[in-house]
Amino acid sequence: MADIILNDPVVKEFIFWASRTWFLWMPILFFFIFRDSWLHYVRANFISTKKYILLEVRIPREVSKSPKAMESIFAGIHGAARKGNLIDRYWDGWVTPWFSLEVIGDETGIHFYIWTMEFFKRMFEAQIYAQYPSSEVRVVEDYTKSLPAVLPDKDWNLWGTEFVLTKPDAYPIRTYEDFVLEDISSKEEERKIDPLSSLFEFFGQLRPGERLWIQMLVRAADDKWKKEGEVLVAKMTGKKAVSKSPLITQLVDAIHDTVKTILGVSAESKPTKKESDQFRMLNLSPGERTTIEAIERNIAKIGFEVCIRWIYLAKRDVYNFLAVPAMFGIFKQFSSQSLNGFKTNKKITVSIDYFFKNYREPKRKQRLFKSYKLRSVFLPPYKRRSKPFVLSSSELATVYHFPGMVVAAPTTPRIEAKRGAPPPNLPI
Repeated sequence: MADIILNDPVVKEFIFWASRTWFLWMPILFFFIFRDSWLHYVRANFISTKKYILLEVRIPREVSKSPKAMESIFAGIHGAARKGNLIDRYWDGWVTPWFSLEVIGDETGIHFYIWTMEFFKRMFEAQIYAQYPSSEVRVVEDYTKSLPAVLPDKDWNLWGTEFVLTKPDAYPIRTYEDFVLEDISSKEEERKIDPLSSLFEFFGQLRPGERLWIQMLVRAADDKWKKEGEVLVAKMTGKKAVSKSPLITQLVDAIHDTVKTILGVSAESKPTKKESDQFRMLNLSPGERTTIEAIERNIAKIGFEVCIRWIYLAKRDVYNFLAVPAMFGIFKQFSSQSLNGFKTNKKITVSIDYFFKNYREPKRKQRLFKSYKLRSVFLPPYKRRSKPFVLSSSELATVYHFPGMVVAAPTTPRIEAKRGAPPPNLPI
């Protein structure tokens, strides 16, 4: 059979052509075969050549800013997004920059950190000083280096996970606007409810030898999530979503319409469906209207790809598993039955219920600890397991912001005196 195929004139002509032009098609073939490996190599090389720093942010005691100030900061850093051209991506290994927003609690108190490329240091300083003129921003040593390189070990134990959303990205979580008491003006800082108050209070109860790390890896998102939200709203209101259909779908629809015309099936054959779509908005329940309004308000803002992970670490003699349900309870307050919320990413959670628990559970803990230290999620090797989602600027400001005067936790980081004005030559 093989001899018959090889003796075919067409096959012979193809083999002859391929053997003479291999220098044209072989590189293209190899590119598609090894593209992922090449991208992994050039991106790793690009990342390794950059210098990363950790910024600690401390605020004065009399600050009276709401999370909206943090939302303004996020809007300012959204401009750092740049995908690069083909040469940048496939030869230089350019990747869209990402940042890590971190809240740390230990026996010394609560600390706020921002991990970023050194290149963006002045940008963060400008944005923070613009909203918090009396704050203090300084470069510090990476706190993760104070622990052994591999955990857990004979002295330390840990538990941690990553969060994912319970519904599609367009559905918002409860934001800081939802935590303002209805009977007061939003300008009355002393009577506001800070959604992170319970977190700061719990951090203040950590004993010596206990540490709680929260990490939010962030990079600017494109408009894909907004388009998905628009399609979702159109579906809920009964409108026809405006989207570009694939060519094959357009061809099938054209054939279908032609057959209907030949058979004499008119467009008025199903008027009930059109009428129900037309008056769908009039028949929406109050809950459905509220949900639609929340989605539209959410997708009207800029978005960020986000991965939220946290780790509870403690010496084995003071390890207290109570910290785990406490963390779940703290993040539960952002959830809403009709909108969105957080749940555990089962691929990342370190607990194992069945099959080789004593072997697999330590491996998961080690993997989570290493990914935390590397601040890795959007690129291999942790991209496969992690599931970043999109939060709007107001959602992100809700789960990460500097506390205002309403937060009275004694371990909340403050500076006693105001700083002088920031240097006038900082880029704004």
